[in-house]
Amino acid sequence: MLIFLNSLFAFVFYLGASSAGGNPWNAEIPNSVVGLSGSCVVIPCKFNYPSDGKTYNEFTGIWNKDASDIIYHKETSKINSKFKGRTTLLGDLHHKNCTLKIYSLHHSDAGLYMFRIEIKDFNQYSYEESKVSITVKDLPEQPIISVNEEVMSQKEKTATCMVSHSCPSDPPQITWNHEGTHTSQSQPQDHGQWRLTSSLTFTPSREDHNKPLNCSAEFSGGKKVTSSKTLKVKYPPYNVNVKSNLPVKENTSVELICSCDSNPPASFQWVSLNGSVLANGPTYKLNHVSRYTEAISCTASNTEGKNSSGPQRINVLYPPEIKKGSSCKSKPTVCVCIVDSNPPSEVKWLGPSGAFPSSSIEQSGFLTIFTLQGWEGFPDTIQCFANNSEGNSVITLQMPHHGMIIYIAVVTAAVLVLVIILVCVAKRHCRGKAQEQTTPNSGLESKEEKSNDMYTNNQDDDDYKNWGCNDRDLPCGQDEDEAVYANT
Repeated sequence: MLIFLNSLFAFVFYLGASSAGGNPWNAEIPNSVVGLSGSCVVIPCKFNYPSDGKTYNEFTGIWNKDASDIIYHKETSKINSKFKGRTTLLGDLHHKNCTLKIYSLHHSDAGLYMFRIEIKDFNQYSYEESKVSITVKDLPEQPIISVNEEVMSQKEKTATCMVSHSCPSDPPQITWNHEGTHTSQSQPQDHGQWRLTSSLTFTPSREDHNKPLNCSAEFSGGKKVTSSKTLKVKYPPYNVNVKSNLPVKENTSVELICSCDSNPPASFQWVSLNGSVLANGPTYKLNHVSRYTEAISCTASNTEGKNSSGPQRINVLYPPEIKKGSSCKSKPTVCVCIVDSNPPSEVKWLGPSGAFPSSSIEQSGFLTIFTLQGWEGFPDTIQCFANNSEGNSVITLQMPHHGMIIYIAVVTAAVLVLVIILVCVAKRHCRGKAQEQTTPNSGLESKEEKSNDMYTNNQDDDDYKNWGCNDRDLPCGQDEDEAVYANT
């Protein structure tokens, strides 16, 4: 209260009435005061009287409305019933301060008010020349917000909100719709008005762009007013995104569109994986795209900074391609079909007895591995049939153990043929010997006996030459020349 009164004393009041001819009885009271219905109003007042160097200790201050109704007196019984309990003298009469406060202002309180002083053992005086008019209004004035509407993201900023009121002891409560640090101060103005200033120190973000910054003032009695300013926040590109006119089929053209959230608007640049600039602008067209088209990125930049989408691979649709490595194996029997496609393919396993579902499916990117577990009586060959919206592909897989059997069978057959040929040649040779044995040879008996003796003495040679002969063939060990010689 002491601080409040000192502030009042320091305030330069508007003089509603000046003393004429140097009249020592004068008062400094504003001509008019505006108060808010339901709130309070304070009438600043300072008075003078001719003291003639004497000191007086007992003062009675009286406030009247319309020159008749007493609205304040130290003897409360003299106060008009409409004002009982609603008025108080804030000033100290010994210091010539006659400031009055009226609580819970009513519309009926509007009118002219006058101050009267009674000094014991001296004199009394009504300051009719310094009457004050009180006006009662229903709505308070709108707060005034001061802030640069264009601010930078993540950089601290201060906004102020000012509101006028007539009740310094019960000022309005000011609130902001943004987080930050709040400070406030109240200063006296003309006509019994006070100005409350609230400061908000805050850090704007991109989410605040085009959003209102609100300042609300709530007065005693529940009346509330709000003012706002739309913030314009500058921030670097955010959420850089690349889109295309999907779907994109292989060997067709595609137009890529780069967009982002930024203020001020961003410019765009298309960059390859090795960092070279491909084009400028928000759109970029690619011709004859394929599954092997490399990823590209879009960089957005403005006065506040830049950001990139990162490498973006185009989603190209293409038919199934069955990759090398698709095969069957035994021990255990299992077949694997590796399919590269977009969108992912469906696979059917086709055998002599019908179609079979995959035992398991694993997907990694655009590659899908389909596995078929074998069973007893598994066919020698099986087909992997892959199909998607872009086309189909098929491969025939063969069990490896069946191929080995065929190979062994071919080799065995070749060996058997060779053995048969050798046996036939040997038999033909022996048949020629038999024909020589049936030819007459009487004139040469002595020589034959001698020859037989010689063969008898070389039994090992007989064994070698007897290979392939039987009882109906030539005598083992006799060659064709000897037979011809014996027949001569």
